Amino acid sequence: MKGLQMQVLDPERTAASGELSSNPRRPARTGIVIDASCDVAPTFLASADVAVIPIPIRIGTTTYIDQHDATATARYLRENANGEGATGQSLPLDAAQMSSFFLEHFALDYDSVYCLTITASRSPIFEAASQGSLLATSAIRGARQENGIARPFQFRVIDTRNMFAGSGIPAMVLQDLLRAQVPAKDIRGELQRIIDATHTYYVPDNLGYARARSRVRGDRSISLVSVLLGGALDIKPIVLGRQGDTHPVAKCRGRDDAWTRLFAFAATRVRAGLHAPHVIVSYAGPLQDLHGSPALDQLRTACEQENVSLHILPMSITGMMNIGPGGLTLAFAAETNDTAF
Repeated sequence: MKGLQMQVLDPERTAASGELSSNPRRPARTGIVIDASCDVAPTFLASADVAVIPIPIRIGTTTYIDQHDATATARYLRENANGEGATGQSLPLDAAQMSSFFLEHFALDYDSVYCLTITASRSPIFEAASQGSLLATSAIRGARQENGIARPFQFRVIDTRNMFAGSGIPAMVLQDLLRAQVPAKDIRGELQRIIDATHTYYVPDNLGYARARSRVRGDRSISLVSVLLGGALDIKPIVLGRQGDTHPVAKCRGRDDAWTRLFAFAATRVRAGLHAPHVIVSYAGPLQDLHGSPALDQLRTACEQENVSLHILPMSITGMMNIGPGGLTLAFAAETNDTAF
């Protein structure tokens, strides 16, 4: 993968939606868009300046809308706990639908919008969002001109080069930067640094399911040999996702061993120093399954001592479909050595 992929629109463009503000003197406002596969904390989603691009998921004759809705997530878990999602299909918005989404959600109040997406190496969402932002430009320009707004506008579409919990790290860092009023000229470089350093570790609970789904994404991290061996010995791999690629970094004897090693490794990295004060753990199952893990308690303690926020979240429906029931992802931004496993 090359460096940060970003589509910046003409400075005279913005988004328009239902209620338009014609006050050219109001303070500048920045919006954040994520796609629904991005695992982020509820506090992030609570902001009025955040919008989530929905991802329809079709499994058989049933369609689920992934958009960080707790009811929809609970329904998916309830109806697909036995791995039915292995045959599922995601139906992301196309460029025209993306354009409509941008126009609907961002009024003339906004002078800048950042859209962060799942890695372009595994999904068409980045390309559709980039094209969708371009399709919206004529309506954007016209709305600003009609309302007498001459201030510059920028719309940036950013490839996080990661998935699920890993896409959540740069999104939450971006929100931190905006709240700290970091100058716009400095945000791009800081996001580049965070994206380059974000590590996501995936622990699928069912290797056969994970292999079936990963092949759909063009991911060959889990080989047939691993599936056969894993089924016989309950081997659980730890797979690293970083900079648009994935590869296995460890094989563990069962779920408890995999989780213990991963949480302990993350605690070590937290104590050594992270590039951003966030660790995200997302899980494809009831969160109470994680309770009682001594290694997770150690990770929680390390985060508290180092002033790092530990976010333990339900995985997005998209993540659940691709990793499978019982799968887990953990992400942070830091320099690290995979041989620690």
